[in-house]
Amino acid sequence: MQLRHPESFEGQFLICADTDALSQTATHRLTRTALAVQAPLPVVTVEDAAGRPVGLLLGVPISEDGKILRDRHRLDLHWSGDVDALVESEIYALAGSFVFVLDDGDHRRLYLDACGSLSAVYDPERRRAAATSLQLLDPDEAQTRFRARMYDELHIARDGWFPAGLTAHEGIWRLMPNHYLDLDSFETRRHWPCEPIARAPAPEAACSTILSEMRRTMSAAAAQGPAYVSLTAGNETRMLVAAGREMRDAFTFVTVRAEGVELDRIRAEELASRFDLEHRIIPLREADGAVAQDWHARTGYTFGGPHMRTHPTTHALRDREFFIGGLGGEIGRGFFWRATDDDGTPLDPDGLWARMGLPPQPEMLPHVARWLDGVRHLPTLLQLDLAYLELRMGCWGFAPSYASVTPLRLHPLISRRSFVAMLSLPPDWRRMQDRSNRMIQAVVRQGWPELLDLPISRYGDYRDRTGLVLRALRQPHLVTKKLRKMFG
Repeated sequence: MQLRHPESFEGQFLICADTDALSQTATHRLTRTALAVQAPLPVVTVEDAAGRPVGLLLGVPISEDGKILRDRHRLDLHWSGDVDALVESEIYALAGSFVFVLDDGDHRRLYLDACGSLSAVYDPERRRAAATSLQLLDPDEAQTRFRARMYDELHIARDGWFPAGLTAHEGIWRLMPNHYLDLDSFETRRHWPCEPIARAPAPEAACSTILSEMRRTMSAAAAQGPAYVSLTAGNETRMLVAAGREMRDAFTFVTVRAEGVELDRIRAEELASRFDLEHRIIPLREADGAVAQDWHARTGYTFGGPHMRTHPTTHALRDREFFIGGLGGEIGRGFFWRATDDDGTPLDPDGLWARMGLPPQPEMLPHVARWLDGVRHLPTLLQLDLAYLELRMGCWGFAPSYASVTPLRLHPLISRRSFVAMLSLPPDWRRMQDRSNRMIQAVVRQGWPELLDLPISRYGDYRDRTGLVLRALRQPHLVTKKLRKMFG
């Protein structure tokens, strides 16, 4: 397979531990770290109470009082003492989509937001980190270090991914959510969670926290002007409508018209009509071969599938600054759980690999085992939820986060506070039944109860059964994948 280099790295960043190495291209300098950041990726300087710079936020961070941070963020404290506690209390209090580069003179680290919605990769040998792999490699190196066989066997171009910190290139590693990269040693370390998450004594209150966090992000976007919001028949977008009820005049809800997803269009039109939502249906647009391959290259050849071809569809939304999506809600849906799982269920690398639904790949198991060793002290259900968050969302869901950079993406379900609330819910609140769960129902009910009058993710009649059959006939590999996830 002949790789191509992207035509540009717009919206991406490069971090170098050696400030002299970026002497000609650096756009920002900290105490001991240089960065080259390309528009339109926003940059926010983080200062302590004395005005001393301690790092940079790249992306769209949102403050605790629901405002998008621009240019400068001053903390109400002096940055000294326990740096881990400071990062957790000050940086992970933020919502939005961001990476944080810490350089306070004593510590140099790279952190992701709660779900890694802006991803990062790194080369330990050259002591550099970047948004995507091909920023770290010239075209010849990219070709020679390409994991061609693994790329094919994992079906990356269809729907596979490289989990457990691997990328499509030898020697380039992905930083996973809940881990930071030490920019001195170029080693990674888990920083959250340090202990099991306490069970919520009042599940409804935890759901109220999720709703409040969603409103924080959506109101921040609405304050900047009109924004687009995804609308389908599914769980997360129903939660978006509920959370956006009081500010819906600032939003245009968007649904893609495409073959095989008629339910999304039908239900979205019903919701828009019944609840007076401004709604726009946009046609599916497909890229030609060269454009699709350039998009694929901008992910570092780690993400393919339908998005590689259909990404021009969102070009119709570039007239507004923000597009609001529903990623992150899956963390509260027990996505990797099986029906009989509980906190005492044994979990080994083979079993975890099977739950990901990926084809057998013995070379990956040591990496999965290493990840699993880092969470052995936690209950099994939390291990599975972290696996979904870190090995799937961080390594697959947001691998293409720099492939299409406008409009800027925000996902209101993503924040540390929201994830803690989700993971604190009793298991029976998170298990899926009839394509939804008690958490989703409670959040929607608290925000806009009438939205539940229309079924979520189903027609509610015979078409649900025929739809499953037709999908299996169109995409038989999904049946194999589902069976692998359920039974190993």
